[in-house]
Amino acid sequence: MKFARAHQLIREGQALLPPARAKTRGVFLTYEASSYLKLGEPERAAEAAREALQLSRRIGAPRCEQLVQILVPEFKPHPTAEGVPELLTLAAA
Repeated sequence: MKFARAHQLIREGQALLPPARAKTRGVFLTYEASSYLKLGEPERAAEAAREALQLSRRIGAPRCEQLVQILVPEFKPHPTAEGVPELLTLAAA
């Protein structure tokens, strides 16, 4: 499947990024979250979005945080999916 290959390549690319490229890693995580939402996998999407949001706040990357915040409304139809309530709480903080 096309998306599975894309996710694999994103993960491989993230693993190759040096620590100095944390902002890039955060952006990739938001793209991954968006893709998982489109695939109907809110649990995996929430995990990637939460990681991106935590990373963006830790390193002070407002663009990355903004990308996650744009995705937040797409999680609201999945209030009981694993990780979604935690993500929504974190995003609201």
